[in-house]
Amino acid sequence: MLVNGIAWTLSHFSFALFILAIVLVILQMMFTRRVSLSESLYSWVTLLPLGIGGIYAFVMHAFFPDFTAATIGWLNSPFQYEVAMANLGFGLVALLAFKASRGFRLANVVGITCWLWGDAIGHIYQMMTQHNFTVGNAGSWFWMDVICPLILIICMVKLRNR
Repeated sequence: MLVNGIAWTLSHFSFALFILAIVLVILQMMFTRRVSLSESLYSWVTLLPLGIGGIYAFVMHAFFPDFTAATIGWLNSPFQYEVAMANLGFGLVALLAFKASRGFRLANVVGITCWLWGDAIGHIYQMMTQHNFTVGNAGSWFWMDVICPLILIICMVKLRNR
């Protein structure tokens, strides 16, 4: 059972970190009123599924490209290294945006939204044209590509007057 739990977590790492972020937001809201819901949600979603998740995706694409490509329904190619570097860059920016200025956070949201919603469009295309419903293409990774940027946009709008 433990092995299955670890395998599930690694296969859905971004989603697992998203759940952890939500738990931390709830705990922060329960035990402190110094931080708004939008601030807490922005911070934890940026740090965990986008920051740590981006670094994890970098490691998987860079060092385990055959495995990673198979989970997405791809053949391995040199493109994996380019995807790894993009994940590293956006993951590091997200880590830095955890407690950054409004301008830096806004830049993070714009960049990560372009990157992940572009990925989501690619996943949808693969689902529609290639019937690719592998876990890495149509599973939780796809939904995190859609949901995380949307949450950050909403948080930035709510935080604009603060």
